[in-house]
Amino acid sequence: MKMVGKAPANIDYNSPDMSVRALRKLLGRMRYIVREFRWPLVVFGFLVIFGGALFSRTMALPYGKACFGVFMLIFVQPSLDFPDTWYNQALFFLIPIVGLGAVADSVVRLGYLIFSSKRKLQEWWIMEASTYRNHIVLCGLGRVGYRIVEELLAAKEAVVAIEKDGDSMFVEEMQDRGVPVLIGEARLKKNLLLANIQEARAIILATNDDLANLDAALTARDLRPDIKVVLRLFDDTLATKVAAQFQMPVISTSQVSAPAFVAAVTGRSVHQYFQMDGQTIHLADLRIHRLPVRTVSSLQKEFGVSVVLHKRNGAATGMADPDSTIQSGDILVVAASADRMRTLEEANRG
Repeated sequence: MKMVGKAPANIDYNSPDMSVRALRKLLGRMRYIVREFRWPLVVFGFLVIFGGALFSRTMALPYGKACFGVFMLIFVQPSLDFPDTWYNQALFFLIPIVGLGAVADSVVRLGYLIFSSKRKLQEWWIMEASTYRNHIVLCGLGRVGYRIVEELLAAKEAVVAIEKDGDSMFVEEMQDRGVPVLIGEARLKKNLLLANIQEARAIILATNDDLANLDAALTARDLRPDIKVVLRLFDDTLATKVAAQFQMPVISTSQVSAPAFVAAVTGRSVHQYFQMDGQTIHLADLRIHRLPVRTVSSLQKEFGVSVVLHKRNGAATGMADPDSTIQSGDILVVAASADRMRTLEEANRG
């Protein structure tokens, strides 16, 4: 598996799209900070506004001056004379205690958030995930999940990952590439909410636990009935039932991997497998040995296959030309179902 530690080189960070994304991310961070600090801000504002109104009425002061006096009193820098009434005297002691408590809580939490941004701790990635919109949530950052994220990043898709094993070899690498990776169980509602699933376009469940994938998929549908869900399941029977009952695209690991073992033992060079209309389509190399001289078009028509690429003398001639002649020693990249691929290989062996 190829390990890449840098962001894709084809991204233009000076493009208008990147500027818009940066602005949206900044606004998202500001929304997160306001949401996280809303109660200290509410307490602070309440003290200034209502404390100022009370002092204005009981001490015969202009409202603005009274509010400023409460503001300074919170920071133990009183600008107003000590009052004569007992209730105002009590407020002179109570306001700094409550106000400083709110300020201290905000300062400590803000300091920790800044520390988290430097150390790339979990709180920082939670905030980053909250800024994402129309993204894809991936659950399970194992080898399969890692490859999925790489493909999504290559397609310039925004991804937020959830992985229960904080020591996974791929967590730090993906975080270095700017992908928010949240540590926790994907089946828990709170972790899906932290991944901002309410703003996500789709969710991919790719852990190696069928039950966990199904549980997380159903939880995601509870939170967002309209979200697109893609499941990875190992059990073929379970995959078929889930796809039928819940209308979720399901990828069966055993169904996809089994042809790869067959191809390996038969010596076939396979590029990819994918499902189409209930069939496993093979995309594989075929070196021509004993096939009679013919054109690409006639071979496709006779065997019912699709020739994607035509190679000669080790060099690709480009996309297969239907009128090009196939010679012994040529290599064809062919897409076909298993039975048609087998028929073609048998004819090639003579």
